[in-house]
Amino acid sequence: MAALVGQGIRQGAAFLLDEAQREAVVEYCKVAAASGAALSIKDLVDLLAIDATEEGLEESIASDESLASKVFVESGLVMLISPGSDRAAAREAIKEAERRRSRAIANIEAARVFARLFSKDAIFVAVAGTNSYLSAVEGDDIDYYCITKTDGMWAFMLKALILSRIRSMVSGITPPFCFSYVMDEKLARNEPRRPKTAVHARDTLTAKVISGDSFYHVLLENASWMRSYFPTIYDRRLSETDPGQDNHPPAKKGSHVMNSWLFLTLGSYLGLKAWILNRKLSKWGRSDAIFKTWIEPGRLEYASRRYVELGKMYQALEKR
Repeated sequence: MAALVGQGIRQGAAFLLDEAQREAVVEYCKVAAASGAALSIKDLVDLLAIDATEEGLEESIASDESLASKVFVESGLVMLISPGSDRAAAREAIKEAERRRSRAIANIEAARVFARLFSKDAIFVAVAGTNSYLSAVEGDDIDYYCITKTDGMWAFMLKALILSRIRSMVSGITPPFCFSYVMDEKLARNEPRRPKTAVHARDTLTAKVISGDSFYHVLLENASWMRSYFPTIYDRRLSETDPGQDNHPPAKKGSHVMNSWLFLTLGSYLGLKAWILNRKLSKWGRSDAIFKTWIEPGRLEYASRRYVELGKMYQALEKR
């Protein structure tokens, strides 16, 4: 994907897209549509990694005959035109995208407020999932991405889940909180060094940081492979974050014995709960929502089939 950098031709304020970039515009819109999101012109400039302004790219897409029947641009958003849909339907989709954005912003603020109850027990806390992409459907979970101290992950999870349950009982209006990606510090410091998929890179770079900005900087520095996928976004996020101390000292460790016991008990409970939920999702015909679970002493991660499919779409885009 980084191969798109430098291609294309400037013509006044507009930017003439070459064939590879036209295909990439459509494919990125397909990825956004598959995840139920709208793609902003700003994001598209970053994803294509081209030397163009937002206005220039928007004008280029709007005036490109080969793209006119495939994508629609309005209010700074680019959306895929579905077969049989008309401009009115596309405009309504844009309005829905704006509603999702407002909902996501409200959810992120709710996550920020709730995180005050447990952020002192974590080295890093961020919002991930549809809310981090500012495209939350009504009822979407508020997904947290957290890093805890070594041997303290499961004590953190116990506290977070109890607080989450109490919050849910007190206020049934707020979407449920989900700790979908949690690691301890030891694993988090080594994990980013191993190159992963483009969708993992995009999710990490899109996360909305609540606390632990300096540790997020360390994570990005350790994951320089992300730059090969999204150079503009990677460089911007790295520059936005606070490096803090050059050698971020590891936090004080938790109790290995307590962590192991909670992993066996609470971890087993969550594994069983995930299995039961997947059975229900299958029975309800919601196969795309079925998820895979990783439960380890230093990691808890959920990934739906939809997320796996998005990864495949990014892979296909990489090969272009």
